[in-house]
Amino acid sequence: MTDPSSASRGAVRALEAVRPAVERLSPSRSSQDNASDLTAICAGVESALGALLGRTDLSGQALVREARQRESISLEQAHAALEMFAVRDRVSGSSQVDAADLDVAREAYEALAHGLGTAAAAPEPGAPGEPPIAVPSGIPLGSAPAASIGAPSVTSIDPVRGAAPNHGPLIVAAIIAVLVLLGVYYLIGRREPTALEAGQAAFAAGQRDSAVASFARAARDEPRSPLPHLYLARIARENGDYATAGKELNAAIQLDPAGAAGQRELGAFFLARGASFAAQRRPDLANQDYEAARRAYVRAIQTNPADSASEGYLACALARLGRADEAATWLKRAGPGPWATCAVSLGTP
Repeated sequence: MTDPSSASRGAVRALEAVRPAVERLSPSRSSQDNASDLTAICAGVESALGALLGRTDLSGQALVREARQRESISLEQAHAALEMFAVRDRVSGSSQVDAADLDVAREAYEALAHGLGTAAAAPEPGAPGEPPIAVPSGIPLGSAPAASIGAPSVTSIDPVRGAAPNHGPLIVAAIIAVLVLLGVYYLIGRREPTALEAGQAAFAAGQRDSAVASFARAARDEPRSPLPHLYLARIARENGDYATAGKELNAAIQLDPAGAAGQRELGAFFLARGASFAAQRRPDLANQDYEAARRAYVRAIQTNPADSASEGYLACALARLGRADEAATWLKRAGPGPWATCAVSLGTP
């Protein structure tokens, strides 16, 4: 059986080994270099989870599921790892990594490293001078050490009464407090994921049908949130179902008219539908959609000036409208990313 403290230390070492790769991630580097480091980071995370579980026969989604079933990682950490593995799988063939992909990798690494660091820092039972063991209020990565109450090595004598003080009530109170905290931890750790969280996990794992069902349920459970509608719109758009995508986008934008995410997805919708009209040899309709895409990306950038994805795809929309010089300016500003292929293929310098 794997020693929990030894497993945690092995997991920490595996993550620390790839920390330099995390620190190198930057939009200013080549997409190929970022993709190589992202692959190394994913391998380090797999090694860390494998060390934590004492298994070397699992990887990717199966490894995350096993870690979650054992409650070795939190639900949020599992989602972060799944999203990072999904990015790795997507870019493995093209090596096209954008700024959002880098953020996913950093957030997943830090979420796992923080939990593992907390678990590894816990003192071993019986260590000389160890501080009192506190039960964490959050969900730790790895098994929490069991609190033990030992008898004091030296009995203190009350100089007035000439007898040892009675610590019984204090010990009983401490035991009750520990049990209460353990109960709270158990309830938090066993919390079922929300419909939105389940949809995000399924989407990251490529399980689109399951994701659609969860996001539809999330839209009913959280009627004021635009996120379920944005996910449903994206899935419908990628499936070529522009009627459903448009309906879901309208719902999302009504809930958050100024949101950058909604405007960016609106731009993607018009860009994709415009391409479908162009393939049908309907240039008038295609140009109308490309212009609508351009306006949506401009609004997204006005809301979030650091949105490099909107800058890149704005270049793509401008290139489709024949505005090559403007497209080149925005392409340079956005930096490397998947949008470069679209813009360059249309003759943008």
